[in-house]
Amino acid sequence: MKKTFALVLLLSCCISFFSFAQSLPLIGKPKKIALTFDACMTRGMLSRLESGLEKSLYDPSIVAFLHQQKVPATIFITGIWAEKYPSVVRQIASDSLFEIGNHSYSHRGFVPDCYALPNLPDNEKVNDILKTQEILMQLSGKKPVLFRFPGGCYTSADTKLVKSLGLKVVGWSFPSGDAFNYDSKSVIQYVLSNAKADAVIVFHLSGGRYAPKTAEIIKAIIPSLRKQGFEFSKVSGLSRYR
Repeated sequence: MKKTFALVLLLSCCISFFSFAQSLPLIGKPKKIALTFDACMTRGMLSRLESGLEKSLYDPSIVAFLHQQKVPATIFITGIWAEKYPSVVRQIASDSLFEIGNHSYSHRGFVPDCYALPNLPDNEKVNDILKTQEILMQLSGKKPVLFRFPGGCYTSADTKLVKSLGLKVVGWSFPSGDAFNYDSKSVIQYVLSNAKADAVIVFHLSGGRYAPKTAEIIKAIIPSLRKQGFEFSKVSGLSRYR
């Protein structure tokens, strides 16, 4: 009887322990999060830049801070932007912290009514993607394997097209809200309150009126996310994109 009671007690303790253990977070498993930056440029943006209405469509302090803090990131680059800033593309591509992705050539919407972006006709989509592939390969020596649709707008047919060209479609868990936004505090609060493991967050690399507070925002959120236990990763380091 004593042996039977001892065995029942042991089994009960084991069940209780395993139930308790399952309720605990996995120890040693990092909470990865990916910061991504879009280097966008439409023909209209290029025209403003060349006419002097815009001083620049690149904020170097963003990349400098990421490098200083050793924060890996994925940067999606349009072909027009790459042609305007070839030395920057080479610099980013040569830094092991970063990876680059294809963001189309002219940042036109793959579907109509995509955030007021000019529309990209169906018969130009393949060339638009492949032209950027060629530009980025020539500048970086690496073939991009990731693609992000301008504005995040696309159809299932567009997804199949991108995949047929050997690229993985990368969206986002949520946009940071940094585009055209001077209220850095609200963006910081929004990002920190919505950050979750394996999240992909979108920022912009242009600075100026298109992303006026992005540098300030990332300087605030990176240390805060680290305090929350997050580990920064390139998109390719997330399990769903391997």
